[in-house]
Amino acid sequence: MKTVYLTADDYGYNAAVNDAILALMADGRLSGAGCMTRAPGWPAAALRIGAAGGFGLHLDFTEFSPLRRGLWPLIGTALARRLDASALRNEIATQCALFEDATGRAPAYVDGHQHVHQLPQIRDALIEVLVARYAGRLPWLRISGARIGDGAKPLFIAALGAAALERLAFAAHIRAMPRLLGAYGFDGDATGYRQRLSGWLGNAADGDAVMVHPATQALAGDPIGAARVREYGVLASDTLPALLAANAVELGALGGCVAGRRPTRGRSEESVGGVF
Repeated sequence: MKTVYLTADDYGYNAAVNDAILALMADGRLSGAGCMTRAPGWPAAALRIGAAGGFGLHLDFTEFSPLRRGLWPLIGTALARRLDASALRNEIATQCALFEDATGRAPAYVDGHQHVHQLPQIRDALIEVLVARYAGRLPWLRISGARIGDGAKPLFIAALGAAALERLAFAAHIRAMPRLLGAYGFDGDATGYRQRLSGWLGNAADGDAVMVHPATQALAGDPIGAARVREYGVLASDTLPALLAANAVELGALGGCVAGRRPTRGRSEESVGGVF
């Protein structure tokens, strides 16, 4: 058996996303869920979490943050190292504090909405804040790494800084999920999504993560609402246990503080990250 972390993004984004994630978590079908603590609905969504574990921070600089900007402008500015480092640290600390204040605990893990946490400057600020804020109880990091053969979209995402973030995490003794599967164009039907999910689970190595984006219904203003509903239908059905068994996968639990994995280049020559 191999351990894979099945993680849902965007908790707090809207009520349909929240309903789906809570139902899947209650049924033991997710390892964790990333929370958007700047979303207008976050305070109410946080009350519904209760004592459930596995909830993390879905770091956001493109959707609800006061520092938000479009993804492509953010990527360009980060690659040029023209972001305000102090403002980044303050915003990351604020999103952490919003999580802590609402749940009474530190996030179990951290990742990024649209993978922004691995961009230059943002990744440095993130590690600095996590080490200062959570010494002795460091959350995990979900890193958007990829390998040759994972596809063009995952490889592009990884090239924006996955390897650099993994090196920083290792140096800081932060445990990392080094490779992320689940990226696609949010197209197709339920059958296609089942096939994709089976492929991701089959291709995952021990310790990798798979991201999902479930919702119980497609609400107005959600550009991927239809895909979310398809994903939820598969994840909530008998399909998921069957796929886990067929691919010899057990879902990992998120939390704790242990030494990080070795940097990408030390684990596998097939791994691909970023040089930025």
